Amino acid sequence: MSKSLIQILFFLSLCIQLHGQTTEMFAKKAYKHASVGICVLDLASSKMVMNLNAQRCMEPASVVKLITTSAALEILGPDHRFETRIEYSGSIVNGILEGDLWIRGGGDPSLGSRHVDGNPEAFMEEWVQAVKLAGIRTVNGRILADATLFDDEPVSPYWLWEDLGNYYASGIFGIAVFDNSYQLTLRSGESGSQPEIVSVKPALPELKFENHLIAASNNKDSAYIHGAPYQWERSLFGTMPDNRQSFVIKGDIPDPPYYLAGYFRTALEDVGIKVNGKAVSLRSSDKKALNVTDTFKILHKTYSVPLSQMIRFIHVNSDNLYTEYLLRHLSLTASDKPASARAGLQVVKNFWKQKGLDVSALFLSDACGLSPNDRVSPELLAQILRYMSVKSKNASVFKSSFPLAGKEGSVSGFLKGTVLEGRLRLKSGSAQSVTSYAGYYEQKGKSYVVVLLVNDADANRLQIRKDMEDFLLSL
Repeated sequence: MSKSLIQILFFLSLCIQLHGQTTEMFAKKAYKHASVGICVLDLASSKMVMNLNAQRCMEPASVVKLITTSAALEILGPDHRFETRIEYSGSIVNGILEGDLWIRGGGDPSLGSRHVDGNPEAFMEEWVQAVKLAGIRTVNGRILADATLFDDEPVSPYWLWEDLGNYYASGIFGIAVFDNSYQLTLRSGESGSQPEIVSVKPALPELKFENHLIAASNNKDSAYIHGAPYQWERSLFGTMPDNRQSFVIKGDIPDPPYYLAGYFRTALEDVGIKVNGKAVSLRSSDKKALNVTDTFKILHKTYSVPLSQMIRFIHVNSDNLYTEYLLRHLSLTASDKPASARAGLQVVKNFWKQKGLDVSALFLSDACGLSPNDRVSPELLAQILRYMSVKSKNASVFKSSFPLAGKEGSVSGFLKGTVLEGRLRLKSGSAQSVTSYAGYYEQKGKSYVVVLLVNDADANRLQIRKDMEDFLLSL
């Protein structure tokens, strides 16, 4: 018997053994009505070591981010940066600007972001300094935030109403700042009483709250913020722990470009630069009102962190905002602005189709996995991850962007304390009825892609994760 035939027979024997173990593992009563999809690919040969419903389209939750981040890395490159410019129109005479100051949005999600090291206010200090260096002491005009790079649909129509208004469903605008979110500090009394609002950071004077929160005798954060983009009214629902002097939840800034224009205006006046005009934001629908005959001069440019760093943020923290921003930028590679989510999704699908993958198993309503309409098969996701490892010139950047299971980010507790701690690089995903993991696994000198998707199991998430850990430990 030839050596190659022995290897094939061993491989088939291993696959049969794994399939039997896995089928038994997920044959529990909790999975009777669930959809369980597993795909394990040998990276070198592309052979499927494990296939349990691998061709079935399932809801992926946040692991779907990998489809957009990988495409963005390939199309834009790891060193790509996004630019925000401070410009002025008109002329400067004796320290007086007879014209407007402009914030020209470049769709940079890292402007003042909590994910970037250093002072989040540093960019504003640089902008104010640039105005001072230009000799401007008075602005006889407006502060305009130009957000026309993106369209006027900041949130997906396929996101749930219960998510809108919360930080993880922040809108996507041509200008972003502070992750398009704020921190709301609350104070609670006895159980059954209404908590009071202590502060909002950053300060948003126009933001008004209708408070329906109730203090409860538990340690659960069940407080939710509801509201739509561009509207400065928000409603608070749910419960928060009782007798807390300080309790923080996060919401979305309703109109970040408008807020940033006002913030810039205030920062200028704080250092003695008078601004006689209003703070204004411009949307795509306002383009007709723009005076195209104006000439503009650049005062300052602010650049984002590199794309490779953004992708690391996304994979470690499962950041929805950054992912959706990358999607809009991908749309600009195929069509003129304004960028849109719909055009971006088409770019992503076309990209993977051109790489020879079967995208008939891909149905996307957003890039981040917040939509319950998203569907992908475990096999297609595994094939994308294999492509990024075997065929991409950015393979090392992509693979190293995944957090180590049991050690980092959203998978810091997964496989912790087991022999696999720190040996898998995984992206996690979770939604109301979804638990998922996808990434890379090395064992005994061989490398694998692993994709695990579970939908609608009759078990709590801790049990599902334990079963997934047991499966990985059995490989």
